[in-house]
Amino acid sequence: MRFGSAGVTAAALSTIVAALAVPATAQAGPTADVVAGRERVKVTVHGVPVHPESCRVDPDADGHTRSLPVEPSGSMVAHGVAPGPRRVLVWCPDGGIVHEQIVHVLPADPLADLADHVFRTAGSSDRVTDPTLR
Repeated sequence: MRFGSAGVTAAALSTIVAALAVPATAQAGPTADVVAGRERVKVTVHGVPVHPESCRVDPDADGHTRSLPVEPSGSMVAHGVAPGPRRVLVWCPDGGIVHEQIVHVLPADPLADLADHVFRTAGSSDRVTDPTLR
């Protein structure tokens, strides 16, 4: 079977392109997941090239700004966030702002929080109603 020079060139170029594309997708930049609950915001960072605790979270960037550290686990829960729409910023060293999202924080509900605490203590976290407590 014979290949023309155009076929060999095309095959070589596709191999080079595939070799260059694979490392680019494997090294995705840092991202974050943001979940709002009852006067709480939970943030989890992923793909951070340094320690996650070097990242910071501002759970209310347009109101009462705070620079809260992420836990070594890569997650953190900000308590005492005022109800309503809140712009959450997450930034990490060498990444700048890695996530920006507006979430809707719910008002406090002490009875629901008590029930969620009972479910979590009993090992029934699937029945917890506030997603920031899961």
